[in-house]
This record gives sequence, structure tokens and C-alpha cells, in this order.
Amino acid sequence: MRPSTAASILVLALPTVSGCAPCDDDAVCVIGEELPGGLLNVNAVAPDDVWLVGSSPDPVIAAGERPGPAALHWDGVRWTAAATSAWDGVELWAVWASPEQAVFVGTGGTILELEVGTLVVTPVAGVPSDTTFFGIWGASADDLWAVGQTLSGEGPPALYRRREGLWAEWEPPILGRGEAGQIYFKVHGRSADDLWIVGSGGTALRWNGQRLVKVPTDADRDTSTEPLFTVHVHEGRTIAVGGASSGLILEWDGGAWRDTSPLLLRGLNGICAGPDGVFTAVGQAGTRAHLGETGWRSDQDLEIEPVTSLDWHACDVASDGSLWTVGGRIAVRPLRQGVVAYTGPALPELIESNAQSGGG
Repeated sequence: MRPSTAASILVLALPTVSGCAPCDDDAVCVIGEELPGGLLNVNAVAPDDVWLVGSSPDPVIAAGERPGPAALHWDGVRWTAAATSAWDGVELWAVWASPEQAVFVGTGGTILELEVGTLVVTPVAGVPSDTTFFGIWGASADDLWAVGQTLSGEGPPALYRRREGLWAEWEPPILGRGEAGQIYFKVHGRSADDLWIVGSGGTALRWNGQRLVKVPTDADRDTSTEPLFTVHVHEGRTIAVGGASSGLILEWDGGAWRDTSPLLLRGLNGICAGPDGVFTAVGQAGTRAHLGETGWRSDQDLEIEPVTSLDWHACDVASDGSLWTVGGRIAVRPLRQGVVAYTGPALPELIESNAQSGGG
């Protein structure tokens, strides 16, 4: 078990973005680009409480420095970086956060818990190093789920839960651990007794508070070779995205998963929804699509030029409607060229390439 590490605060004196404020009315502002590591997830707890996580910097770009994986926080005034240098080389694939705590998960069996009040990062011991967590979610800190893969992708899917403050591997009584080579990518839900897990081979599992059951996703098309990378639940709607060769969007209608994928859409990695009920899906080569009253429309349909040719991996929307999107060169390793885009009423400061270093 690595020692607990106090996060040193990194204060960035950054310039404002000219000609792009405010960033609402569908304007998309890049507030960070060419960052040394790829960015993989974002959790907008509030407009002034946003976490971004990602990989450790490319060693070539880092030039001997070992700052650890990205774990950046926006408090409405400045960016700070959690002290993650003890875990250099790790990729943080997901973050769950509340006003009191942030939990980061990723490669190497990594689960890191950061107490906001003390800025202390504590690793969770006992997870095999060949486990990778791709997703984490919980309705509250009392019951968190972390999902991913084991044995470097050769074993059954990883499924861990934190209950009463303690993490442990959890095996569903009916489903068991799952098949070798299967991966769970993300978990999200409406409440502690109503959540979904999605994964490889069109996998969708539903937890009803009593048991976890597998729900077919092939009502409208063969999904047996289609990965589902992310699922999002918002105000009675549940939508999953993914796709192998092209973008796949499935929506749960209460009885079956229905294919609502628009044509000519690249593969999708993430999905999020705002207080207005509008869903946004993001993916390869700067792809974004939005679900409105007339169905899904891509940025191309809306004549919005992509702000990057790199891949978006995740998005989230704060309570004021501000949309955060993160990604980078994430299809091959080393992950790098992190990029962050923002649309909203109050423009955050730019993230500079040295923002990842938070000390040790």
C-alpha cells in the first residue's frame, strides 16, 4: 500500500480566452489542448466544482518529470492538481465526486480516494495490479460501484463495490463473475436501487436493488460484437453509446433497448445530459451529437465545425447547463495531447500544459 499523500495546491495564473466569452449559445471553447496526457473523464459536481482525470504524461513529453496521472479540479476561480506523482504511469479512467470527496479509478488496480477538506489522497489496497477500472458511479458515497476488466483483459469483468467505506470485489449471486475476456466499461443510474452497467459485446446489466440481471440489447440489430462504452440515466431516459465501426446509440424504452443511431456517425465514447434534458454524445475525431425534440443531430448537421480532430472520450453537464468535454489522442498508447472544451455562461481559465503537476 502506497502512503497517503497530501495534495499540494497548484495555482495557475492563466490568461483568459479572447473572443470566446461567454461560451454559450452553442459556442465551443477549447480551454486546454496539447496537454501531456490524454484526458478520459469529467465530473461536473457543480459549476464551481469540476474534476478532470486522465493518463500520466507521455514520458517523452514529460522529459524526466514524473507528475503522475491527471487529476485536475476547477473551483470556479482557479485550477488545482491533486498530488498523484506516487502513481506515475497510471491512467485514471473515471472519477466520481461529491462536495466532500473525489474517487479516481484506473489501471494497475488503482482506486484513489481524495478528501476535499484535507486534500489527502489515499490508495485502496488489495486490488490486483492487472485489474483496470474504466467506470465508477454511485447514488451516494455509501454505495459506489467500480467496473472494468481483470487479468489485463483476459479474465472476467471487474466488479467492485464500496459499502460502509470499504471496497471489496462483488460477485452477483445469479450472474456470477462473468465470462473470460468480458469487460464492463461504465456504470450509471437513477438511484442506489436502479442502475445500469454496460460493456463489451453489447452487454447491458440492470441492478434493481436486489439482483443484477442481464438485459438483451439486440432488439433492433445484432449487438454481439458492438461495445457499449457509456450509459447515462437522466429524468426517466436511459441511453447507452458505443459502436465498433460506427456510432451506436441505444435507448431503453422500458421494455427493450431500441436503436436510435443516426446515419454516418463515427464511433461514440461518452454521453451526458443537462438540466434541460438535452443529451450530448461524443466520440471519435471531435464527433458530437445532440438529442433534441427532433431526434439526434450531429454537429455536422448543425453546421458546427469540430474544434478538434482528436477523440472525445467523455462529457458532463453542470447544473447551470455548462458542458464540459475531454479527450485527446487516446486510441493508441501513450495517451497524450489532452484536450478540454467548454460551453457555458462563465468561461474558465485556460489549462496550461504544466497543470498536471501537483507535487508529491
